[in-house]
Amino acid sequence: MIGYEIAINDQSPVVVTSPDVVSVMVHSNCSFGDSIYVGGLYTSRRIVWVDEKLKVGDRVRIKVVEVSAVSPVVKMTYDREELKAKYERLKAELGAKGLI
Repeated sequence: MIGYEIAINDQSPVVVTSPDVVSVMVHSNCSFGDSIYVGGLYTSRRIVWVDEKLKVGDRVRIKVVEVSAVSPVVKMTYDREELKAKYERLKAELGAKGLI
């Protein structure tokens, strides 16, 4: 699968891809400062690999690569409705078994 290898200064590169969506955004002159964000969507989960401030002199390298394994995610958030539905299904299942 095609993905990206992102290296900031001398940090180890982060390798990212997703079957859904991956975004690599470099913000400049924004009200919240200069930053880089690397994240995406996987099913209904929002995943983040990089969310860092940038400063003058930082070097950012973005390379398109063939990906066999991705870097660990640093943050993952879930859709509230999906979580609630899973909770309700589990609650009903455990209730039917007399466990709650």
